[in-house]
Amino acid sequence: MKQIKWLEKNFELMILAGMLVVMSCLSFANVIMRYCFHNALSWSDEICCYCLALSAFFALPCAVRLGVSIKVDTFTMMIPKSIQKVLGLICDVIMIVFLCWLFKGSMEIAQNAAKVKQASPALGIPIANLYGIMAFGIALTIVRYVQLIYRVLTNRIEAEGADGSTVSAENEMLPEKQETIREKKEEK
Repeated sequence: MKQIKWLEKNFELMILAGMLVVMSCLSFANVIMRYCFHNALSWSDEICCYCLALSAFFALPCAVRLGVSIKVDTFTMMIPKSIQKVLGLICDVIMIVFLCWLFKGSMEIAQNAAKVKQASPALGIPIANLYGIMAFGIALTIVRYVQLIYRVLTNRIEAEGADGSTVSAENEMLPEKQETIREKKEEK
């Protein structure tokens, strides 16, 4: 159970880290091959390009999971907390609807690419597989938004602990951590 919780919390980060390692190693190897052996790897740029493009589709659910999305909150900070919560939920539902539309479109593109058997130029990777990975990232983002809405509705929103770690707002916190969080809120 502990491993499943860890995986749920770090799944996107592991994929992003793997893509970064692949891109870094291939780029470094390509530079060595090009300047030392005068024979560049023709396929490494293609892999790096696909990893970079797909990383955006795994960074989005990661940002939703960690709550680090960019927001313009000038207006919302002036209204009461209860209305902020309702507006946040409305925005999250709108994002889910948009992502469902995006998921449907990405699945259609993947099906069209599979019909014509489109493949990448250097390695011959089926492009439908790449679009499928993109659709998976979008579906994962939808799941993360549903989790976010559930956490907000059940008041299981995460708060920052005194040591900078993320702690749940449930009764899992130690009393001294609860007091430290209350003190920080009162200072603001």
